[in-house]
Amino acid sequence: MLLLDLVNGERTRLRDTGGNKPILILVHGLANSIEIWDRVIPQLARRFRVIAFDLPGFGAASRPDAIYDAAFFADQLLALMDTLGLPRAHFVGNSLGASVIVRLSDRALDRIDRVVLAAPGGFGRRTHPLMRLPALPLIGYQLGRPTSFNNALTLKLAMHDPAQVTPALLQLINRYARVPGSHRSFVRTLQTGVGVFGSKDRASVERIAARLDRPALVVWGRQDRVFPPAYAERAMALLPQPRLCLIDRCGHYPHWEQPDVFAAAVEGFLTQ
Repeated sequence: MLLLDLVNGERTRLRDTGGNKPILILVHGLANSIEIWDRVIPQLARRFRVIAFDLPGFGAASRPDAIYDAAFFADQLLALMDTLGLPRAHFVGNSLGASVIVRLSDRALDRIDRVVLAAPGGFGRRTHPLMRLPALPLIGYQLGRPTSFNNALTLKLAMHDPAQVTPALLQLINRYARVPGSHRSFVRTLQTGVGVFGSKDRASVERIAARLDRPALVVWGRQDRVFPPAYAERAMALLPQPRLCLIDRCGHYPHWEQPDVFAAAVEGFLTQ
């Protein structure tokens, strides 16, 4: 892994498996980092040049004073591609990362081959109450502080199997949460997409998704408590070229909880 200065002046951390293979870019979710893909990268790297990076505000990336909405993250993704000289790629995104890919398609559809959207946000209004706390007036900013307790609670919410919240994973999340600027980026990201009554960007996500005219695999854990798997039906109805993969015994992070199933589904879809 290495630190990379982007053409827009921001800095990210990059993992690039290299090789003369089709390019696959992995985009993580809220408060995650490159490491959340560790369980699937080895299998995916057999067929693809896998590139994983830290979104701004998280992991080892810079934490600019910015509006952390999907458009901002999509611009960072384009900056990464421009910096690396990548004209096109396949994309896999989880949660926030999937929403970023949808937004990227509105800016640069010509740079997208196929997409995998794992538990994407924005295809329904309801979200878990824990995700709505930062939107509360006056006290939301403090309630959204990424403390060790809050981080553990959020991870256990995201997992179907609590045992998947390993001490090493929690230690990693806590370490990045202590980096200056992390509280601001975390809360701002939540506040731009989630309000007191749930998702705020459903209309724009659905409008853009209806124009994402690329083969798209929608992946959802059947036990996802963050975004209900019923939202997969809405995504399937909107996307022009959709396919669906529902994974049993799985919550919001299929690439972490069921890595073999997830990687096989991604590999099969991208190589068809």
